[in-house]
Amino acid sequence: METGVRDVKNLGDWDIIVVGGGLVGTAAGLGMARDGARVLILDASDTSFRASRGNFGLVWAQSKGAGNRDYATWTRSAVRAWPELEEELKELCGVDTHYENGLGLHLCLSEAEFDKRAEMIGRVAAHELPGDDVRMIRRDELTEIMPGVGPEVCGASISSIDGACHSLSLYQGLSLGAQAAGATLLSNVAVSSIESSDNGYTVTAEGLTAKAPKVLIAAGLATNDLARPFGIPDLVRPQKGQILVTERSAPILPAVTSGLRQTAEGTILIGDTKEETGEDHSTGEGIRELASRAVRLLPAIGNLRVVRSWAALRVLTPDGNPVYDESPTHPGVFVATTHSGVTLAPAHRGPLAQWIMNGQRPPEFASFTAQRFA
Repeated sequence: METGVRDVKNLGDWDIIVVGGGLVGTAAGLGMARDGARVLILDASDTSFRASRGNFGLVWAQSKGAGNRDYATWTRSAVRAWPELEEELKELCGVDTHYENGLGLHLCLSEAEFDKRAEMIGRVAAHELPGDDVRMIRRDELTEIMPGVGPEVCGASISSIDGACHSLSLYQGLSLGAQAAGATLLSNVAVSSIESSDNGYTVTAEGLTAKAPKVLIAAGLATNDLARPFGIPDLVRPQKGQILVTERSAPILPAVTSGLRQTAEGTILIGDTKEETGEDHSTGEGIRELASRAVRLLPAIGNLRVVRSWAALRVLTPDGNPVYDESPTHPGVFVATTHSGVTLAPAHRGPLAQWIMNGQRPPEFASFTAQRFA
């Protein structure tokens, strides 16, 4: 007889359950699986708001940590480890992320933009981190690097450690790589509850249950609701970013810029807006804003057709810095969130994973506690 009660499938016991299969969750899952842990990653529906599938693909350090030395250090250590991560993904699952490194630019269209950027870059440079060469350059030096910049461009910030990757390839590589390393990933299973149980926690999701002594909540914009019962304050809010993509072109961008970059296929990505809304659809106003600025930065782009656009929601903390923390009331429940899932992927695969499984707490984490927002 039909009872209306759905049977619940028990997936058994694991060393850790990762809630969230985006860039943060899969990178941490990869690291823990490679260290021998039994890892279960539960990922929600493809219709969920996702930063992981909508980002610009920058591997970017020059603007990170102006007000926080720990964030600057954490970011730069991740960027240095990017070649190792790229090779690891090729070895594990054959995915090429098309990582490129060598020169990153942020172009300024006015003296006011230049001065604002210079102030921020000055605070980053004041940290005097090893190997960090970020600085401001004026138009005469910039045109030697990018001779086609528009007449309004008066200068730029420049760094030799910045670059980019194919963001969807990275997402695929982390997902497949984690599974090749031994993790189990289940998609289209939104977690509905995390509850204390004997010797750990029981996680319930779409008719499934699983148990583990440790749980990592890396669920993007769903983090607040899932982490709140464990004494963790609300951490994240959405911010929309829109991106345009042009038709394929012969190479016209000799460097990666923060708002323009040419992919391995020849298309040019134009981004990105910063809109305080939780809606994730493209708008005519956003498209016009991006297209207008792109042509002012590099007039040659005006000859190319825009073939598609998209919008996605960033996952931002109140101060813009990451959160990596353990529940103050429920040992073994961890939370990780950041808007820099691409840049910080090697750090999540390495030090973050090792901290969760082995207690090796990176010194930078003193600045990344959730309780700073309590």
